[in-house]
Amino acid sequence: MERDLFIKLEKWKDKKKRKPLIIQGARQVGKTWIMKEFGARYFKNTVYINFDNNEIMKRVFQIDFDIARIVSAIKIEYGKSFEAADTLIIFDEIQECPNIISSLKYFCQDFREIPVIATGSMVRIRLQRELTRNGSTQKFMFPVGKIEQLTIYPLSFDEFLLNSNEKLFNVTKKAYESRTPLSSSIHELVLNEFYKYLLIGGMPEAVNTYFESNSFLESRRVLKDLYDNYLSDMELYQASRESCLRSKNLFSNIYGQLNKESKNFSPGFIEEKTKTRDYFHPIQWLTLAHIVNQSFQLKQHVTLPLIPDGEGKFRLFLGDIGMFSYQSGINASSFVAPNKENTLSGIFYENYVANELVAKGIGLYYWRGKNDAELEFIIESDNKLYPL
Repeated sequence: MERDLFIKLEKWKDKKKRKPLIIQGARQVGKTWIMKEFGARYFKNTVYINFDNNEIMKRVFQIDFDIARIVSAIKIEYGKSFEAADTLIIFDEIQECPNIISSLKYFCQDFREIPVIATGSMVRIRLQRELTRNGSTQKFMFPVGKIEQLTIYPLSFDEFLLNSNEKLFNVTKKAYESRTPLSSSIHELVLNEFYKYLLIGGMPEAVNTYFESNSFLESRRVLKDLYDNYLSDMELYQASRESCLRSKNLFSNIYGQLNKESKNFSPGFIEEKTKTRDYFHPIQWLTLAHIVNQSFQLKQHVTLPLIPDGEGKFRLFLGDIGMFSYQSGINASSFVAPNKENTLSGIFYENYVANELVAKGIGLYYWRGKNDAELEFIIESDNKLYPL
């Protein structure tokens, strides 16, 4: 499977002053696979260390931050005598060993020639949770200035199309770059792939299952498992049982919130007699975990830089359009029926666009004017505003 992140990783690899890299992203978006595949493509050797089940290596990082000692221990443990520049070291599940994050500062200072990538699930959430449990009021400080960070998201539509039909992707990309309209027949083919994507989404396992089986039903079963696993994950690292329950209820009601007349987040829609502040921690948890994306309201006259209107109004979108479609409960045939354009609510497209913008590093804002006038998105680029 091809991912856009490989291009960014190759650029990182070739930097003269390369720093250790942390890859962030939601559960099951392909972080581990991408790191291993990147190592196989571009390096002579790859050393993969999973700290979820490696007590020996955990202890290595608990002694001190002598990187020469740590590298020697890695060579001994994995039986490899490697040259630094030819070997990629991968640290996975780093939330199980927070000292690794601190050690990256010293990899940067003392052994920058060694390419190091680290990742884990809900790293910042886990670290803050552990500090809270230990009675500490301090926040864990990432080694800012000594690391680089990238975020991986579910497959965007262009990635889905590239892996589904490379020839069609290339034709579409060429037409876009030359500002040439697609022929009606090619345009229809691309639209058919687009509606498949709205149903399947971009979670790698769901996408691969569809490609291998050509079955929407099998892909849907994978989505159900992923959706249920996300709900189960919310029991991890939460500060309280109440916060966990509210996180689950909030997550489960994203479609309902967007499907009402006012798409703004409304706590009373989920739980009577609650206020937005009651959902501060669940929203923070879900956004930090990259499970939901938050869009902020702008009102009346819009100026640069974009700043929320101060009324605290916002909308929430699910981070994967496939999960959003699953949550909606809509029949899967609606996405592939001849009149599909007329059966799908506009919020499917809105959630899709929100995710595409986030994956491209664009902040989410929407505009509300007088008499319910609305623009679903306002984009800031090169000091200009673009309504969408």
